Amino acid sequence: SVFLHSVAVAYYSYRLAKMFRCSQREQELIRGALLHDYFLYDWHHCRTKGMPHGFSHPQRAYENAKADFAVTALEADIIRKHMFPLTWRPPRYKESAIVCLVDKACAIYETLRMGRYQTLRRRFALPD
Repeated sequence: SVFLHSVAVAYYSYRLAKMFRCSQREQELIRGALLHDYFLYDWHHCRTKGMPHGFSHPQRAYENAKADFAVTALEADIIRKHMFPLTWRPPRYKESAIVCLVDKACAIYETLRMGRYQTLRRRFALPD
């Protein structure tokens, strides 16, 4: 699910940032990662603005997040640029680059292993 994917991206982004001691703004990193796919439609059956989902959903997620939450500049950058290089501009902050990389790693894991995330499910009592 998009929920489990977003939790995984947030968790592993946080862990990676801690491991490399490269983030002083952990709350913003986690919030941006949790909101990076906040597009609120079934992407399997929808094309937005005539563009494929991969190109268009970061902007839609940003617009939805901005409408529902007070989004900081860092969180906005994480949300809008997590699909780089499909989005033309690269991440501006190191936290944005971390989320971008972790998002791709999680997508590969989900594709190859069907997104089980058993460790996360047990640690945070997430539903199957």
